Amino acid sequence: MDAIEIINLYFSYNHKGVLYDINFNIKKGEFVGIIGPNGAGKSTILRIMAKILKNYEGRVNILGRDIRGIKQIDFARIVAFVPQETHFLYNYSVYDIISMGRYPYLSPFHRLKKDDIQAVDWAIEQTGLEGFKTRLINSISSGERQMAVIARALAQKPNILLLDEPTSHLDIKHQVRIMELLRALNQNGFTIVVVNHDLNLSSRYCDKLILLNQGKVYKIGTPAEVIKKDIIQDVYGIETLVIQHPGRKIPQVFFK
Repeated sequence: MDAIEIINLYFSYNHKGVLYDINFNIKKGEFVGIIGPNGAGKSTILRIMAKILKNYEGRVNILGRDIRGIKQIDFARIVAFVPQETHFLYNYSVYDIISMGRYPYLSPFHRLKKDDIQAVDWAIEQTGLEGFKTRLINSISSGERQMAVIARALAQKPNILLLDEPTSHLDIKHQVRIMELLRALNQNGFTIVVVNHDLNLSSRYCDKLILLNQGKVYKIGTPAEVIKKDIIQDVYGIETLVIQHPGRKIPQVFFK
């Protein structure tokens, strides 16, 4: 069974077309990158898969079920979404922020139970935030805040993790740290779908790439099949050098 199946998907903002006849599937346990230039529809399609944008035509299946027929609380136990940016109006502790990932499992006004605490502690351990639990969320660095948001998603104990540019605005260390975490989660059974502008990070970590251009699927395949000089020229309109990484059999992009 596929983790995600997109069938004949169309979407418009205020009668302006954004996505046109999108079709693809993502298998259980895949690490998939959605790439493409600005305005290609990457974040839009991720937000549709996350059940945030709902006024679309076509069908989106999660684990064989049309997401329109899945209650939101049940959906949140299957799929977790990490947005590109998260702003915290209230300066909760990191532990409290991560604990919010357990809301799909709690009755109103009920405290965390043993299973919830174990899930939160597991998420904290996975993201390396043990030393930040009591810190206020707005007092830590942007990289650690992003880790806390990912930990909140992990506390949901989902099967599928959707992330919209999780490494944007972060330094190289935190970019690699987050991508290494996602790869480790993937190796432990998570299906990962990540929107990323960085072609080299996408090539290094993803099993499969979905290249969007002007609201349509331009190419789907392995990094070696998608990241090619002529394809980048056609989609991004820029000349590049594409060479094989000296230590890995993956393509890497350099600007001329």
